[in-house]
Amino acid sequence: MQRFYLDDNATTNLDPRVRVVMEPLLTAPLGNPSSLHAEGRRARGEIDAARDSIAAWLKGKPSEIIFTGGGTESCNLAVQGLACANGGKGRHLITAKTEHHAVLHAFEALEKWKGFEVTYLDVNAGGSIDPDDLARAIRPDTILVSIMSANNETGVRQPMREIGEICAKRKILFHTDAIQSAGKEEIDLAAWQVGALSVAAHKMHGPLGAGLVWLKTGVSIARLMEGGSHENERRPGTENAPAIAGFAEAVRLFGKVDPAESQRQFRWTERLWQELSSLGGVRRNGAGTSSVQRLPNTLNVSFQGLHGEDLLIGLDLAGLAVSSGSACLVGSVQPSHVLAAMGVPAEWASATVRFSIGPHIRDEDGDEIARRVRQVVNHQRALRGWKPDPISVQAVPQEALV
Repeated sequence: MQRFYLDDNATTNLDPRVRVVMEPLLTAPLGNPSSLHAEGRRARGEIDAARDSIAAWLKGKPSEIIFTGGGTESCNLAVQGLACANGGKGRHLITAKTEHHAVLHAFEALEKWKGFEVTYLDVNAGGSIDPDDLARAIRPDTILVSIMSANNETGVRQPMREIGEICAKRKILFHTDAIQSAGKEEIDLAAWQVGALSVAAHKMHGPLGAGLVWLKTGVSIARLMEGGSHENERRPGTENAPAIAGFAEAVRLFGKVDPAESQRQFRWTERLWQELSSLGGVRRNGAGTSSVQRLPNTLNVSFQGLHGEDLLIGLDLAGLAVSSGSACLVGSVQPSHVLAAMGVPAEWASATVRFSIGPHIRDEDGDEIARRVRQVVNHQRALRGWKPDPISVQAVPQEALV
Protein backbone atom coordinates (compact mmCIF):
# COMPACT_ATOMS: atom_id res chain seq x y z
CA MET A 1 0.00 0.00 0.00
CA GLN A 2 1.33 3.39 -0.96
CA ARG A 3 1.87 5.74 1.96
CA PHE A 4 1.24 9.47 1.75
CA TYR A 5 3.18 11.89 3.92
CA LEU A 6 0.84 14.76 4.85
CA ASP A 7 2.73 16.29 7.77
CA ASP A 8 5.09 18.88 6.30
CA ASN A 9 4.25 21.42 9.01
CA ALA A 10 5.80 19.04 11.55
CA THR A 11 8.89 18.37 9.46
CA THR A 12 9.73 18.09 5.80
CA ASN A 13 11.77 15.32 4.24
CA LEU A 14 15.44 16.15 3.72
CA ASP A 15 15.88 17.00 0.05
CA PRO A 16 18.47 14.75 -1.69
CA ARG A 17 20.28 17.83 -3.03
CA VAL A 18 20.70 19.11 0.52
CA ARG A 19 22.07 15.74 1.59
CA VAL A 20 24.65 15.90 -1.24
CA VAL A 21 25.94 19.19 0.14
CA MET A 22 26.12 17.86 3.69
CA GLU A 23 27.67 14.44 3.08
CA PRO A 24 31.27 15.56 2.34
CA LEU A 25 31.26 17.55 5.57
CA LEU A 26 30.10 14.49 7.51
CA THR A 27 32.61 12.05 6.07
CA ALA A 28 35.80 14.08 5.45
CA PRO A 29 38.01 15.47 8.24
CA LEU A 30 36.35 18.62 9.50
CA GLY A 31 37.69 20.64 12.39
CA ASN A 32 36.15 22.84 15.02
CA PRO A 33 35.10 26.10 13.34
CA SER A 34 36.93 28.02 16.06
CA SER A 35 40.25 26.28 15.42
CA LEU A 36 43.00 27.92 13.40
CA HIS A 37 44.24 24.86 11.49
CA ALA A 38 43.17 24.05 7.93
CA GLU A 39 40.39 21.68 9.00
CA GLY A 40 38.96 24.31 11.34
CA ARG A 41 39.22 27.01 8.70
CA ARG A 42 37.33 24.80 6.28
CA ALA A 43 34.46 24.43 8.75
CA ARG A 44 34.49 28.18 9.40
CA GLY A 45 34.41 28.83 5.66
CA GLU A 46 31.31 26.68 5.26
CA ILE A 47 29.54 28.56 8.05
CA ASP A 48 30.56 31.95 6.72
CA ALA A 49 29.34 31.07 3.22
CA ALA A 50 26.03 29.83 4.63
CA ARG A 51 25.66 32.98 6.72
CA ASP A 52 26.20 35.15 3.66
CA SER A 53 23.66 33.30 1.48
CA ILE A 54 20.96 33.10 4.17
CA ALA A 55 21.39 36.78 4.99
CA ALA A 56 20.96 37.60 1.29
CA TRP A 57 17.75 35.53 1.23
CA LEU A 58 16.36 37.54 4.14
CA LYS A 59 17.71 40.78 2.68
CA GLY A 60 19.66 41.31 5.87
CA LYS A 61 23.32 41.42 6.89
CA PRO A 62 25.51 38.38 7.66
CA SER A 63 26.27 39.84 11.10
CA GLU A 64 22.52 39.75 11.85
CA ILE A 65 22.34 35.94 11.60
CA ILE A 66 22.63 33.89 14.82
CA PHE A 67 22.75 30.15 14.14
CA THR A 68 21.03 27.91 16.70
CA GLY A 69 20.15 24.26 17.18
CA GLY A 70 16.60 24.60 15.82
CA GLY A 71 13.31 26.43 15.95
CA THR A 72 12.57 26.02 19.64
CA GLU A 73 15.95 27.39 20.62
CA SER A 74 15.55 30.25 18.15
CA CYS A 75 12.21 31.27 19.65
CA ASN A 76 13.49 30.99 23.21
CA LEU A 77 16.63 32.98 22.45
CA ALA A 78 14.61 35.71 20.75
CA VAL A 79 11.82 35.99 23.33
CA GLN A 80 13.80 35.54 26.53
CA GLY A 81 16.96 37.17 25.19
CA LEU A 82 15.19 40.31 24.00
CA ALA A 83 13.12 40.62 27.18
CA CYS A 84 16.09 40.20 29.52
CA ALA A 85 18.35 42.52 27.54
CA ASN A 86 15.75 45.28 27.49
CA GLY A 87 14.05 44.68 30.85
CA GLY A 88 15.44 47.91 32.26
CA LYS A 89 13.14 49.84 29.92
CA GLY A 90 9.95 48.05 31.00
CA ARG A 91 8.51 44.76 32.25
CA HIS A 92 5.45 44.29 30.05
CA LEU A 93 5.32 41.85 27.13
CA ILE A 94 2.63 40.91 24.59
CA THR A 95 1.97 37.72 22.64
CA ALA A 96 -1.05 35.75 21.35
CA LYS A 97 -2.83 32.75 22.83
CA THR A 98 -2.30 30.74 19.64
CA GLU A 99 1.50 30.88 19.55
CA HIS A 100 3.64 27.74 19.39
CA HIS A 101 4.59 26.39 22.79
CA ALA A 102 8.21 27.36 22.13
CA VAL A 103 7.02 30.96 22.40
CA LEU A 104 4.24 30.55 24.96
CA HIS A 105 6.40 28.63 27.41
CA ALA A 106 9.22 31.16 26.98
CA PHE A 107 6.82 33.92 28.02
CA GLU A 108 5.54 31.83 30.92
CA ALA A 109 9.11 31.34 32.12
CA LEU A 110 9.69 35.09 31.99
CA GLU A 111 6.57 35.59 34.13
CA LYS A 112 7.53 32.91 36.61
CA TRP A 113 11.24 33.45 37.00
CA LYS A 114 12.02 36.99 35.78
CA GLY A 115 9.10 39.06 37.08
CA PHE A 116 7.72 40.14 33.71
CA GLU A 117 4.01 40.69 33.06
CA VAL A 118 2.55 39.21 29.88
CA THR A 119 -0.64 40.05 28.00
CA TYR A 120 -1.95 37.12 25.93
CA LEU A 121 -4.08 38.44 23.07
CA ASP A 122 -7.31 36.72 22.04
CA VAL A 123 -7.95 35.68 18.44
CA ASN A 124 -11.18 35.66 16.47
CA ALA A 125 -12.97 32.53 15.24
CA GLY A 126 -10.76 32.55 12.17
CA GLY A 127 -7.60 32.49 14.29
CA SER A 128 -6.40 36.06 13.69
CA ILE A 129 -5.56 38.72 16.21
CA ASP A 130 -7.18 42.13 15.90
CA PRO A 131 -4.48 44.79 15.45
CA ASP A 132 -6.70 47.17 17.41
CA ASP A 133 -6.53 44.76 20.36
CA LEU A 134 -2.75 44.87 20.15
CA ALA A 135 -2.74 48.68 20.07
CA ARG A 136 -5.00 48.81 23.12
CA ALA A 137 -2.83 46.32 25.02
CA ILE A 138 0.36 48.38 24.65
CA ARG A 139 1.41 50.23 27.80
CA PRO A 140 4.19 52.71 28.54
CA ASP A 141 6.26 49.84 29.94
CA THR A 142 5.71 47.45 27.00
CA ILE A 143 9.07 46.41 25.52
CA LEU A 144 8.35 43.35 23.33
CA VAL A 145 5.61 41.95 21.09
CA SER A 146 5.92 38.43 19.65
CA ILE A 147 3.34 37.23 17.11
CA MET A 148 3.90 34.30 14.75
CA SER A 149 3.53 35.05 11.05
CA ALA A 150 1.58 31.84 10.32
CA ASN A 151 0.15 29.25 12.68
CA ASN A 152 1.61 25.76 12.64
CA GLU A 153 -1.74 24.01 13.29
CA THR A 154 -4.19 25.97 11.14
CA GLY A 155 -1.92 27.81 8.72
CA VAL A 156 -3.67 31.08 9.57
CA ARG A 157 -1.61 34.13 8.63
CA GLN A 158 -1.47 37.11 10.92
CA PRO A 159 -1.66 40.75 9.72
CA MET A 160 2.09 41.26 9.88
CA ARG A 161 2.29 44.67 8.23
CA GLU A 162 -0.31 46.14 10.58
CA ILE A 163 1.36 44.60 13.63
CA GLY A 164 4.77 45.85 12.55
CA GLU A 165 3.46 49.34 11.93
CA ILE A 166 1.86 49.51 15.39
CA CYS A 167 5.07 48.36 17.08
CA ALA A 168 7.26 50.69 15.02
CA LYS A 169 5.15 53.74 15.85
CA ARG A 170 5.40 52.94 19.56
CA LYS A 171 9.11 52.02 19.30
CA ILE A 172 8.48 48.51 20.66
CA LEU A 173 10.55 45.48 19.65
CA PHE A 174 8.64 43.06 17.42
CA HIS A 175 9.68 39.40 17.13
CA THR A 176 7.99 36.88 14.87
CA ASP A 177 8.16 33.11 14.80
CA ALA A 178 8.34 32.71 11.01
CA ILE A 179 9.16 29.01 11.15
CA GLN A 180 6.04 27.94 9.25
CA SER A 181 6.24 30.83 6.77
CA ALA A 182 9.75 30.10 5.49
CA GLY A 183 9.50 28.69 1.99
CA LYS A 184 5.69 29.06 1.93
CA GLU A 185 5.30 32.83 1.84
CA GLU A 186 7.67 35.69 1.23
CA ILE A 187 9.40 36.92 4.39
CA ASP A 188 9.66 40.71 4.23
CA LEU A 189 11.73 42.09 7.09
CA ALA A 190 11.26 45.67 5.98
CA ALA A 191 7.50 45.53 5.46
CA TRP A 192 6.93 43.57 8.68
CA GLN A 193 9.24 45.95 10.59
CA VAL A 194 10.52 43.18 12.85
CA GLY A 195 13.49 43.45 15.16
CA ALA A 196 14.00 39.69 15.37
CA LEU A 197 12.78 36.63 13.47
CA SER A 198 13.07 32.85 13.98
CA VAL A 199 13.46 30.18 11.26
CA ALA A 200 14.18 26.41 11.32
CA ALA A 201 15.86 24.44 8.54
CA HIS A 202 13.81 21.25 8.79
CA LYS A 203 10.56 23.03 7.88
CA MET A 204 11.93 23.73 4.40
CA HIS A 205 13.56 20.43 3.40
CA GLY A 206 16.76 21.14 5.33
CA PRO A 207 18.29 19.11 8.17
CA LEU A 208 17.01 18.74 11.70
CA GLY A 209 19.10 20.52 14.31
CA ALA A 210 19.67 23.85 12.56
CA GLY A 211 17.86 27.13 13.10
CA LEU A 212 18.53 30.84 13.27
CA VAL A 213 17.54 34.13 14.79
CA TRP A 214 17.76 37.15 12.54
CA LEU A 215 18.52 40.08 14.85
CA LYS A 216 18.36 43.61 13.50
CA THR A 217 21.59 45.57 13.81
CA GLY A 218 21.60 47.63 16.99
CA VAL A 219 19.07 45.47 18.88
CA SER A 220 20.40 44.08 22.16
CA ILE A 221 19.89 40.45 23.10
CA ALA A 222 20.96 38.48 26.18
CA ARG A 223 22.49 35.04 25.69
CA LEU A 224 20.65 32.18 27.39
CA MET A 225 23.66 29.90 27.88
CA GLU A 226 27.19 30.44 29.11
CA GLY A 227 30.27 29.22 27.33
CA GLY A 228 32.45 30.45 24.49
CA SER A 229 32.22 33.54 22.32
CA HIS A 230 30.52 31.84 19.36
CA GLU A 231 28.04 33.70 17.14
CA ASN A 232 29.43 37.07 18.21
CA GLU A 233 28.96 36.14 21.86
CA ARG A 234 25.21 35.72 21.41
CA ARG A 235 24.89 31.92 21.33
CA PRO A 236 27.75 29.86 22.82
CA GLY A 237 28.48 26.39 21.51
CA THR A 238 30.35 24.89 18.58
CA GLU A 239 28.36 25.48 15.40
CA ASN A 240 27.05 22.48 13.46
CA ALA A 241 28.81 23.16 10.18
CA PRO A 242 27.26 20.31 8.13
CA ALA A 243 23.71 21.21 9.22
CA ILE A 244 24.30 24.92 8.64
CA ALA A 245 25.62 24.22 5.14
CA GLY A 246 22.52 22.10 4.52
CA PHE A 247 20.36 24.93 5.84
CA ALA A 248 21.86 27.30 3.28
CA GLU A 249 21.28 24.84 0.44
CA ALA A 250 17.65 24.38 1.54
CA VAL A 251 17.22 28.15 1.47
CA ARG A 252 18.72 28.27 -2.01
CA LEU A 253 16.34 25.58 -3.25
CA PHE A 254 13.17 26.42 -1.37
CA GLY A 255 13.52 29.90 0.06
CA LYS A 256 11.98 31.65 -2.94
CA VAL A 257 8.24 30.99 -3.12
CA ASP A 258 6.88 29.58 -6.37
CA PRO A 259 3.48 31.27 -6.91
CA ALA A 260 2.28 28.52 -9.25
CA GLU A 261 3.11 25.79 -6.72
CA SER A 262 1.49 27.77 -3.92
CA GLN A 263 -1.72 28.08 -5.91
CA ARG A 264 -1.61 24.40 -6.78
CA GLN A 265 -1.33 23.47 -3.09
CA PHE A 266 -4.15 25.84 -2.18
CA ARG A 267 -6.43 24.31 -4.81
CA TRP A 268 -5.44 20.84 -3.56
CA THR A 269 -6.34 21.54 0.07
CA GLU A 270 -9.57 23.26 -0.98
CA ARG A 271 -10.53 20.22 -3.03
CA LEU A 272 -9.74 17.90 -0.13
CA TRP A 273 -11.98 20.02 2.11
CA GLN A 274 -14.83 19.75 -0.38
CA GLU A 275 -14.42 15.98 -0.48
CA LEU A 276 -14.39 15.67 3.32
CA SER A 277 -17.24 18.09 3.93
CA SER A 278 -19.61 15.64 2.25
CA LEU A 279 -19.17 13.33 5.26
CA GLY A 280 -21.25 15.57 7.51
CA GLY A 281 -20.25 16.35 11.06
CA VAL A 282 -17.03 18.03 9.92
CA ARG A 283 -15.61 21.49 10.52
CA ARG A 284 -12.73 23.41 9.00
CA ASN A 285 -10.74 25.37 11.56
CA GLY A 286 -9.18 28.67 10.61
CA ALA A 287 -9.56 31.10 7.76
CA GLY A 288 -9.74 29.04 4.63
CA THR A 289 -11.42 30.93 1.81
CA SER A 290 -8.28 32.71 0.57
CA SER A 291 -4.59 31.87 0.20
CA VAL A 292 -3.96 35.32 1.67
CA GLN A 293 -5.58 34.21 4.94
CA ARG A 294 -3.79 30.88 5.41
CA LEU A 295 -0.76 28.98 4.21
CA PRO A 296 -1.80 27.24 0.99
CA ASN A 297 -0.52 23.84 2.08
CA THR A 298 -2.48 23.55 5.34
CA LEU A 299 -5.96 22.23 6.11
CA ASN A 300 -7.21 21.69 9.67
CA VAL A 301 -10.40 19.61 10.00
CA SER A 302 -12.37 18.37 13.01
CA PHE A 303 -14.67 15.32 12.93
CA GLN A 304 -17.59 14.82 15.30
CA GLY A 305 -18.23 11.49 16.94
CA LEU A 306 -14.62 10.27 16.99
CA HIS A 307 -11.73 9.87 19.43
CA GLY A 308 -8.64 11.81 18.38
CA GLU A 309 -5.98 9.22 19.06
CA ASP A 310 -8.04 6.43 17.48
CA LEU A 311 -8.54 8.58 14.39
CA LEU A 312 -4.81 9.25 13.99
CA ILE A 313 -3.97 5.56 14.45
CA GLY A 314 -6.64 4.58 11.93
CA LEU A 315 -5.34 7.04 9.36
CA ASP A 316 -1.77 5.86 9.94
CA LEU A 317 -2.84 2.25 9.37
CA ALA A 318 -4.54 3.44 6.19
CA GLY A 319 -1.19 4.81 4.96
CA LEU A 320 -1.73 8.48 5.79
CA ALA A 321 0.89 10.27 7.91
CA VAL A 322 -0.93 13.20 9.52
CA SER A 323 -0.86 15.16 12.77
CA SER A 324 -3.60 16.11 15.17
CA GLY A 325 -4.64 19.50 16.45
CA SER A 326 -4.32 17.94 19.90
CA ALA A 327 -1.35 17.25 22.14
CA CYS A 328 -0.83 13.88 23.81
CA LEU A 329 0.06 14.25 27.47
CA VAL A 330 0.64 11.15 29.61
CA GLY A 331 -1.48 9.04 27.29
CA SER A 332 -4.50 11.35 27.25
CA VAL A 333 -5.54 13.56 24.36
CA GLN A 334 -6.28 17.16 25.28
CA PRO A 335 -7.81 19.74 22.95
CA SER A 336 -5.38 22.00 21.13
CA HIS A 337 -4.73 25.33 22.84
CA VAL A 338 -4.94 26.94 19.40
CA LEU A 339 -8.42 25.60 18.71
CA ALA A 340 -9.53 26.43 22.24
CA ALA A 341 -8.42 30.03 21.76
CA MET A 342 -10.42 30.15 18.52
CA GLY A 343 -13.54 29.06 20.38
CA VAL A 344 -13.77 25.60 18.79
CA PRO A 345 -15.99 23.45 21.06
CA ALA A 346 -14.20 20.60 22.83
CA GLU A 347 -16.37 17.95 21.15
CA TRP A 348 -15.04 19.16 17.80
CA ALA A 349 -11.45 19.86 18.81
CA SER A 350 -10.94 16.44 20.38
CA ALA A 351 -10.82 14.71 16.97
CA THR A 352 -8.88 17.02 14.67
CA VAL A 353 -6.55 16.29 11.77
CA ARG A 354 -4.04 18.68 10.25
CA PHE A 355 -3.20 17.96 6.63
CA SER A 356 -0.03 19.79 5.55
CA ILE A 357 1.44 18.97 2.17
CA GLY A 358 4.48 19.74 0.04
CA PRO A 359 5.49 19.49 -3.62
CA HIS A 360 5.77 15.70 -3.32
CA ILE A 361 1.98 15.36 -3.09
CA ARG A 362 0.57 15.29 -6.61
CA ASP A 363 -2.81 16.52 -7.79
CA GLU A 364 -3.84 12.98 -8.69
CA ASP A 365 -3.16 11.76 -5.14
CA GLY A 366 -6.09 13.76 -3.79
CA ASP A 367 -8.87 11.35 -4.70
CA GLU A 368 -7.15 8.37 -3.07
CA ILE A 369 -6.28 10.31 0.07
CA ALA A 370 -9.86 11.57 0.41
CA ARG A 371 -11.18 8.05 -0.13
CA ARG A 372 -9.02 6.65 2.66
CA VAL A 373 -9.99 9.41 5.09
CA ARG A 374 -13.69 8.87 4.41
CA GLN A 375 -13.27 5.13 4.83
CA VAL A 376 -11.55 5.49 8.23
CA VAL A 377 -14.01 8.09 9.51
CA ASN A 378 -17.06 6.10 8.42
CA HIS A 379 -15.66 2.88 9.89
CA GLN A 380 -14.86 4.42 13.28
CA ARG A 381 -18.20 6.21 13.44
CA ALA A 382 -19.99 2.96 12.69
CA LEU A 383 -18.13 1.25 15.53
CA ARG A 384 -19.25 4.03 17.87
CA GLY A 385 -22.80 4.02 16.56
CA TRP A 386 -22.62 7.71 15.71
CA LYS A 387 -24.38 9.28 12.74
CA PRO A 388 -24.06 12.95 11.82
CA ASP A 389 -27.00 15.25 11.52
CA PRO A 390 -27.48 16.09 7.81
CA ILE A 391 -27.06 19.80 8.59
CA SER A 392 -24.05 19.40 10.90
CA VAL A 393 -21.41 20.30 8.30
CA GLN A 394 -19.79 23.35 9.84
CA ALA A 395 -17.21 25.93 8.91
CA VAL A 396 -15.91 29.13 10.41
CA PRO A 397 -18.47 31.96 10.02
CA GLN A 398 -17.64 34.24 7.13
CA GLU A 399 -17.60 37.27 9.38
CA ALA A 400 -14.73 35.70 11.32
CA LEU A 401 -12.59 35.69 8.18
CA VAL A 402 -12.56 39.45 7.77
